[in-house]
Amino acid sequence: MARVSSLAFRALDAHVVAGRADEPALVTRERTFTYAQLLHESASLAGGLRELGLRAGAPVTLSVPDRRVWVTSVLAIVRLQAEPIDDADIVIAQDPPVVRAGDEEYGFDVVLSAGRVDPAPAALYDDGDYGERMERAFGDVLATLLHGGTLT
Repeated sequence: MARVSSLAFRALDAHVVAGRADEPALVTRERTFTYAQLLHESASLAGGLRELGLRAGAPVTLSVPDRRVWVTSVLAIVRLQAEPIDDADIVIAQDPPVVRAGDEEYGFDVVLSAGRVDPAPAALYDDGDYGERMERAFGDVLATLLHGGTLT
């Protein structure tokens, strides 16, 4: 039986590779993000979070009301294969959004911009049941993208 590509790859990268880069992936009140743009944003955020120490298996807390920030953060967390929990040292929260790493606090857009220098790639494969668990945790985001739909 062949291994299935990682959840992060299937949610965004696979659509870009398949020629759907310019199709809408996320529509907010402010703007529309194509699959390529959402891939770039989430990979950049993942790169910034990685610089703050977030790694595969590391805990992270996500609590933001803004839909764009929520979606981008979910995709970055899955891209890094981090573990969402309620009480972690790295936290993405508030409105306007901030990222807290230990005792330090950074603006969300600062972390996003920092990651543009070295965006995080998607893993080839998920370990164990990681993909299934994240699909259950973040089905509101992942199910739509996995099926090539548009989030609103």
